[in-house]
Amino acid sequence: MIFALILAALCCLYLFLIAPGLSHRPLGPFAGLYAHRGLWDAEKGIPENSVPAFRQAVAAGFGIETDVHLTRDGQLVVFHDDTLQRMCGDDRAIADCTLSELKSLRLNGTDETIPTFDECLEAVDAKTPLLVEIKTCRDVGTLCARVNERLSSYQGPYLIESFDPRAVRWYKKNRPDILRGQLTFGLVRPSKLPKIPLTRLLASQVPNCLGRPDFLACEAVTDHSLPLKLTRLFRPHLAAWTVRSPEEMAGLKDRYEIQIFEGFTPPTH
Repeated sequence: MIFALILAALCCLYLFLIAPGLSHRPLGPFAGLYAHRGLWDAEKGIPENSVPAFRQAVAAGFGIETDVHLTRDGQLVVFHDDTLQRMCGDDRAIADCTLSELKSLRLNGTDETIPTFDECLEAVDAKTPLLVEIKTCRDVGTLCARVNERLSSYQGPYLIESFDPRAVRWYKKNRPDILRGQLTFGLVRPSKLPKIPLTRLLASQVPNCLGRPDFLACEAVTDHSLPLKLTRLFRPHLAAWTVRSPEEMAGLKDRYEIQIFEGFTPPTH
């Protein structure tokens, strides 16, 4: 009997920890398709997270998912990776560079430079919803505050998401009016992706207790784990990343209100 009571208590505690926000605020105009890092096309010389990629997404009528980092001199720039190696052939980390140093580099062999967050917002011009990912960093609170400061004067619609539960919590505490999402993984991930401790923690869904997210942004290929299924009992809004074919998009449409895609242009939107 005692064992059963302890087990029941632990189950209740786990459900409490994984519960997302229970307000169930509607997504409204935020539901739909988002171009992952803009509507980029490497073969056409349009790199990811570049001003042309953002303009292409706006012209096609898609929302835009993008990523924001803080530079060494406190400037906001749009870039996905923590380091510059993949896109710029430079071994340095974004956080170790000044804006001037970053602007001297080129994206993926093109003439495009790493955009500032201001340049991203100017390209979008409030014409389509933005899904802004706050990148994990040493001082994520400062990054959140700087992003919030800039977006406070932006006239367009936007959502916030992050892998870092501290960022989701920051928005819960400081901007509860903004819809916020927790990026997450399933328990089993493709072997090519690193299985870091944060991955396992996020897969457990326990960090939901920190930010009580309005939506979960789930890795589409690992979205069938038990923790995710339990979290879905609370009926949060769901976003899928990253959708890479029309067939995959069609298979996910009944379960996800937001789909973040790349590598193709959806036939309808």
